[in-house]
Amino acid sequence: MLSRRLIVALTVLVLLAVPLAGCASDDAAEEPADEAAEVELSPLRIGALPTEDTLPLWAAEEKGLFAEAGLDDVEIITFQAAAERDAAFAAGEIDGFMGDIIAAANLEAGGIPVTIGTVMLGATPAEGRFGIVASPEAAANDLEALAGVPVGTSSATIQEYVLDGLMRQAGVAHDDLVIEQVDKVPVRFDLVLNGQLEAAALPEPLLTLAAETGATLLADDTTGENLSQTVLVMSDEFLAAPGGIETLTVLLEVWDAGVAEVNADPDAWRGTLVEKARLPESLAETYRVNVYPEHQVPTEEQVDAVLTWMTDKGYLDKTLTYEDL
Repeated sequence: MLSRRLIVALTVLVLLAVPLAGCASDDAAEEPADEAAEVELSPLRIGALPTEDTLPLWAAEEKGLFAEAGLDDVEIITFQAAAERDAAFAAGEIDGFMGDIIAAANLEAGGIPVTIGTVMLGATPAEGRFGIVASPEAAANDLEALAGVPVGTSSATIQEYVLDGLMRQAGVAHDDLVIEQVDKVPVRFDLVLNGQLEAAALPEPLLTLAAETGATLLADDTTGENLSQTVLVMSDEFLAAPGGIETLTVLLEVWDAGVAEVNADPDAWRGTLVEKARLPESLAETYRVNVYPEHQVPTEEQVDAVLTWMTDKGYLDKTLTYEDL
């Protein structure tokens, strides 16, 4: 417990170092900068899924921003499934990953301490769209029509969390929500378009593609409650090692630089999304690229809502707090 609190305290101190230095005398400000310059930054392996959430890091990689910041040894490793990513993280094969609060909580509860470094998408409701579509053959035209109807999603995931939240906002009773377990998103996409599923929860870009291919978009999470956040999850073991905290601090600066590159001209990055994030060629000229947030941790309200949901669903058998993550 002491080491966890020490890591949190060090993180806060490092992230506050720049504004605090501005309040000190010139001589006092120079000394910590000199000391920080002597710290050797650590090699860094970041796990990602082939989704748009990682775009600022890919932009930083393409633009050489890691090397400019002194991070000479950074590898972004793409996994095809969250389970593969989490297994690699548990085995120590990656030091951090693009995931969500649910994944972070599961690791923490499972005895693998982690720290959420920043929100990657979802600082506002408009970022990182999830939604629910009805099959082209279905009669449903609103969420109320899905009461008692199986909806394809994957259990214990951010997609189920968003599905629950959207149905709750629409006034659908929890007992009327029926889940059809379909873990693989591309399979779920095919089933709903072929009429084998009446409805399904989908992330982008398949949500947009489904709507353009004949499915009916019933709701998404870009309005109302801010339901979903993609986050950067870091290993506490990595952060506790020499240079770990400093490496995270520089990584967050590079994230902001990558965000600036993408936000300055979002349309210029569609080719990268086609190459790395499974953006279908049919959307390559029209897909709306996200505006990304500068680094910031999720709010206590956002984290607590997820932890409460996981506990209520029986997905979390250990009490966790905002401070734990």
